[in-house]
Amino acid sequence: MNDLSVLLIGGPDAGKSNYLFRLWLAIDSNTGVLASDGLPNDVEYLKTGVIQLLRGEFAAKTPIEVHNESIIPVKFMREDKIIRGTLIVPDCAGEQWLGIYKKREWSEDWEQLVREGCGCLLFVRADSEQIVPALDWISYFKLFGTTDAPVEPTEVAAAAPLSTAPLDIKEPPTQVVLVDWLQCLKRVFSSKVRGNYRPRVGIVVAAWDSIPGDQKDATPNQWLESNFPLLADFLDSNTDDFVFETFGISIVGGDLKNDKSFRKAYCNGEPTTAGYVVLEIDGKAQRHPDVTLPVAWAMGLEKELFTEPHSSG
Repeated sequence: MNDLSVLLIGGPDAGKSNYLFRLWLAIDSNTGVLASDGLPNDVEYLKTGVIQLLRGEFAAKTPIEVHNESIIPVKFMREDKIIRGTLIVPDCAGEQWLGIYKKREWSEDWEQLVREGCGCLLFVRADSEQIVPALDWISYFKLFGTTDAPVEPTEVAAAAPLSTAPLDIKEPPTQVVLVDWLQCLKRVFSSKVRGNYRPRVGIVVAAWDSIPGDQKDATPNQWLESNFPLLADFLDSNTDDFVFETFGISIVGGDLKNDKSFRKAYCNGEPTTAGYVVLEIDGKAQRHPDVTLPVAWAMGLEKELFTEPHSSG
């Protein structure tokens, strides 16, 4: 169980850094499945982010040049035994991940972390203005005056409700980029580990508290099917190559930036217990207060070993 690594993957404004800081707050306070087993290598970096959360502020955007690697000693119970390991969580700006897609070059920094026992969490933030929608046929006709074959392969992606956002054909649809990253990951795992190795990849929908009311009862996978159908189809079609799981995450349970009444209640309450994870259990969405669960799953724990959720919906 030593040197387990979990890669945080996602474009700009995907919610990776805020989740990392909330994760450390949970680990350090021993409120989840994962507990601290020593100090991280970059404890000051994590503390700075945690202080922002405790003040009722989301973390600022990660600078493009930053590539931080948090090495966190953790422990957890499994079959009445204490299992110890080292959680390696790289954190970098989303622009670095977009660079991988555009340049078709995989970073050596990332490749060195890929090995057997490595898991991945792929982030997309539900309310992000950085999401580039896929073109539907009506929008395509308005742009090109035809419904013939697309000019670029990336424009083939299926239509989604998120296509109500302003069109920007200068950038590829977000779900196309996500699928491409997964294909790159599979190639790296096949070359560095072995061809039949199935890495664990969790799809994390951040800012779950911001999704529309008519989707609140949906499971994370159902949300993907409605909003990122190309990605959902890829997950369904590639279970021989990956072990997939989907999660919804709200790191504090509401909007600290725009909801003043929520921010006041949050600051006057207990931030270490704020937030939740949405899991699919028996086909239904259930909330769980343990925000460490996505990482615990990526490290190899099965959902059956998680404690019972406290509420549903």
